[in-house]
Amino acid sequence: MRAILKFNLDNEDDRIAHKQCMEAADMAQFIWELKVNFWRKWKHDETDFTLENYREDLNDLLNEFKIDCVDD
Repeated sequence: MRAILKFNLDNEDDRIAHKQCMEAADMAQFIWELKVNFWRKWKHDETDFTLENYREDLNDLLNEFKIDCVDD
């Protein structure tokens, strides 16, 4: 099977849809990592659990998959 997606990058809605398509694989990998492995780290971590530590590790994971939570 084959598909061709066409976007009019002069159109704001199409530009946003194009960006979402281009970043979908990174998002899927991030969600998998978060669901399967990230919680294990905290479940078996002997250090003190703090919200700040959790946020830092979550931000590291977001950066690893190049997920920017801020609109361009």
